[in-house]
Amino acid sequence: MRIAVTGADGFVGRAVVRELGARQAGELLLIDRAFAAAPAHPFVAGDLTDPAVLARACEADALIHLAALPGAAAERDPALSRTINLDLPLALIEGMAGRRLILASSIAVFGGVLPDPVDDATEPRPASVYGTHKRMVELAFADAVRRGAVGGMALRLPGIVARPRGAGGFGSAFLSDLFHAARSGEAYTVPVAREATSWLMSARVCAANLAHALLSDASEGDAVTLPALRVEIGTLTDALGGDFTFEEDERLRAAFGSYPTLLAPRAKALGFRADAGVAALIAAAYD
Repeated sequence: MRIAVTGADGFVGRAVVRELGARQAGELLLIDRAFAAAPAHPFVAGDLTDPAVLARACEADALIHLAALPGAAAERDPALSRTINLDLPLALIEGMAGRRLILASSIAVFGGVLPDPVDDATEPRPASVYGTHKRMVELAFADAVRRGAVGGMALRLPGIVARPRGAGGFGSAFLSDLFHAARSGEAYTVPVAREATSWLMSARVCAANLAHALLSDASEGDAVTLPALRVEIGTLTDALGGDFTFEEDERLRAAFGSYPTLLAPRAKALGFRADAGVAALIAAAYD
């Protein structure tokens, strides 16, 4: 099987490539705008908005689409977000007709004020450019699956840790930065209160879930909310053992630190999983 991975040199992309390689899933084609080093697999360094690069991606038997403009960057430039986060996935849905497509969606589709609990019946109410574009893609994908035009799934990813320090364009970058601060022994001011809560997943478990979706025979029109670990930030920092103080930014607390209980029975029934606990999350994030 020929498998294409877009955004393959990104943080999640590299984890997915490792996971697919370990599973010997098939012949990989890695696609990204640039690569820090020449990959061990065939690759295309180019922009997916280039029709030639898009055509190469759509030659695959199956594709995992990870390339995206992050949320904070999307809010600053809605037009660019439309090009990358909406128009490009729509082109992939069309280009992968008759084959398997796995789309990385986001919990951002739920918006900022969430009911408790959030479950499989919770209605998406996006409150950002990024979340709105992701939701629009989910609807288009659901319609394509309904018509039998494409197979696969759209997975709603939670916060993935630990991204490289100061990850550009991610408003939630502090959730990864505190891991790096603890590991390096640096003092760090956490911009939310100890009792703030977030939905987190390690890149390792995220990659396993994406690979599972790709290799599964199931197709799901409605987007699948993954069963993330709900973490209280104070519990996480205590387990990390770093030098932390807390100085709450109300905007960041509202956006990334007010997550209620998450129930994801549909995802679990499909074989997706969360990190086993805070200790497992930390171990995987440092892997």
